[in-house]
Amino acid sequence: MATSRTTPRAPLSLGPASLCALLLLPTAACKDDEPAADAGTDGTGATDTDTDSADGTETLPDDALTWWRDIEPIVRDKCANCHRPGEVAPFPLDTYEDFVTYGPAAIWAIEQDVMPPWGPDDACNQYADPLSLEPEHKDQLLAYLATDMPQGDPEDAPPADPPPPELVPDVMLEMPQSYTPDASTPDDYRCFLIPMPEDMTEEQFMTGFEVYPGERAIVHHVIAFQIDPGNEGPYVDLDAADPEAGYTCFGGPGMLDGSARWLGAWVPGVGASIAPEGVGQRILPGSTIVFQVHYNTVGNAGLSDRSAIGLRLQPSVDRPAVLMPLADLGWLTGTTSMLIPAGDANVTHEATMDRTHPVFLNGVLPGIGAQADDDLIVWTAGLHMHLFGTRGRLTVRDSGGGNEQCMLDVPEWDFDWQSSYALAQPITWTADQELHLQCWWDNSAENQPVVDGIQLDPVDRNWGDGTLDEMCLGILYVSAAE
Repeated sequence: MATSRTTPRAPLSLGPASLCALLLLPTAACKDDEPAADAGTDGTGATDTDTDSADGTETLPDDALTWWRDIEPIVRDKCANCHRPGEVAPFPLDTYEDFVTYGPAAIWAIEQDVMPPWGPDDACNQYADPLSLEPEHKDQLLAYLATDMPQGDPEDAPPADPPPPELVPDVMLEMPQSYTPDASTPDDYRCFLIPMPEDMTEEQFMTGFEVYPGERAIVHHVIAFQIDPGNEGPYVDLDAADPEAGYTCFGGPGMLDGSARWLGAWVPGVGASIAPEGVGQRILPGSTIVFQVHYNTVGNAGLSDRSAIGLRLQPSVDRPAVLMPLADLGWLTGTTSMLIPAGDANVTHEATMDRTHPVFLNGVLPGIGAQADDDLIVWTAGLHMHLFGTRGRLTVRDSGGGNEQCMLDVPEWDFDWQSSYALAQPITWTADQELHLQCWWDNSAENQPVVDGIQLDPVDRNWGDGTLDEMCLGILYVSAAE
């Protein structure tokens, strides 16, 4: 069964100009008609620029936008991590020549806020290293793309920001063997089991995490889970039952019993994840890592991948941390309905967690060595839904509601660009507060996936690990306050 993304949400959200760029056709070839020439333009939308006929040097007004002074810094910061050779983006934008060639294909994505792929509503909270374009940057890009895009003087380029801290891994974990994704579907989700090294005989704390994609053109995102020793049996069985490397998985590591805990996640453009000073996640000797990779094969059929992750470890930390899941346990067990009725375009469910929640008492407290009434720190927040999700929101509020503080609000959910987000200012979660999660879905006929070339009819959907099931999950990186 070849399952493609839902009709309104293709794997790559591209406008007509973007399709031209992918086909290496002139942008004008995708226009219905040539526009009439306006005063001050040459008929292509480019503004007139005087050129000194003696030496060919551009003579520009003082307020003219140029590549080196105004545009290159924006592209370097917001676009080039993905839009460069060998990365997952469909065309490069990291040089002036590339931007002149492919830049017009970005107009639609910039106007529609599709690119850069930034899900959170910045009005909810502030995050470290946001990819979203500031309004003035968006205006500058669109204004520049409407001119003949003068290059300007390289000496005008502002200095580059200092590079982010480099992660020096203590342990490298590589996929056991190469894998060639299934080219019959644009999206192949695959899990690989990687045991921790046998010479790790004492518990360690992970303080840094980095993914090293083997074939960047097809690795769309990665989620790593950890399984404590003795719980790996069902996952080994899944691996053994699949003749290919690894095994097929989708919204999780392949099991819904809670035996695998989130360790970290990666999407293109994100570098190393480094924990706050003195904070880290416990990893026991003999643990197994589930390495879930989302492969996107559009335009890259036949490529193989053998990715790896690097872990920075230390024997102790001041404040142990956990990646804490937030959901209604009844959804997982079937005792509480998370029904998303067939044909309903606007369905919502919600869950809360206070200090009496079983996951908190049995999973979080032992993991961080805290008491139930201690203040805790929330460092990062993430959401997880499947293909029918439209919005997700995480808040901390007074027990029973009221005095709500927004942590994360993703108003236009896109499964292909899920991530976790480091809060610019960590949030203190006190004993008299609760965490609140709310998810929305669209299960209308128009929002159904296409399977083997046929769009499915809507059916009732509920919590599950399958491609056509759904989830509503918050993921929070939490530690003790002291």
